[in-house]
Amino acid sequence: MKNYLFVASILAIVSCSSPSTKNQSGTIAKDFISDPSSLEQLDTNKPLAYLQAVAAAQANKTVSFSKANINEVFEIAKEYKGCIIITGNHTAVKLESLDDCKQSGSWGACMPKGTGYIKKGKLVKQEDYINNIIGRPDDQERVAYFFK
Repeated sequence: MKNYLFVASILAIVSCSSPSTKNQSGTIAKDFISDPSSLEQLDTNKPLAYLQAVAAAQANKTVSFSKANINEVFEIAKEYKGCIIITGNHTAVKLESLDDCKQSGSWGACMPKGTGYIKKGKLVKQEDYINNIIGRPDDQERVAYFFK
């Protein structure tokens, strides 16, 4: 129930930031999975928060993860068409290829390629192995959103 209220609150706040975001909510997550650069086209001043709220509401499965369960996230991702990982309120990345991965000492896992954005005042596009995008394991909230 807490998650539902949180998601509803975020959607309400973000949707008020721009009149045209209301029309975008139906496809933003799917658009990001198809083409991460679609995030740059959103008519809102908080595109990552908006993506996070919509992904939370529309995902077929959601998993909070850390170093302890990162390999489980990648196993689950094999069963879905798309996966978006969001770190805090500043990073969103789409998994590109589970087959093309690079071992990460800090995560203790083979981290796949991804494409996404980090908010550094403005959105900065990132294309790399996801450990270089989502950062080192720490106490930040990291959530994987899975879509059929």
